[in-house]
Amino acid sequence: MASRWMLPLACPLVAAALFIACGTGANSPDSCRQIEEARCRRAPACNLPLEPPYSTSGTDVDACVRFYDVACLHGLDVPNPGPTKVTQCVAAINESCAAVATPESDPACFWLIPPAAVTEDAAVDAADATADAAAEGSTDAAEDTVTE
Repeated sequence: MASRWMLPLACPLVAAALFIACGTGANSPDSCRQIEEARCRRAPACNLPLEPPYSTSGTDVDACVRFYDVACLHGLDVPNPGPTKVTQCVAAINESCAAVATPESDPACFWLIPPAAVTEDAAVDAADATADAAAEGSTDAAEDTVTE
């Protein structure tokens, strides 16, 4: 008897859990698409090659846009910048060939640079360097005391 009323309740809960679990987790795929489409469309005017991706149908620009429609499903490597920053970056790409080639070098698109990832090895190396410097400093102090 209890199973009769639990089944209608359990199905929506399971469906909701699967929907949440199957999300892409991508960060700002639409922002990525806007930026990459602007780069694809502006590249020919800047004499920048669009291959790869290679295409046998349509123009190179069309192939580039299609490629980034899929590639941008992974999203950006940076936090969501918001629509204002994306619009400013797209405007910079439309105005400057340098921004087409390397958008992160333009002040309007600087936020495309991912934050530096500190690895565990880098943290250990920094700690070792600090310890070495401290040990060297104490050795120098001891030598100064002996010679005086």
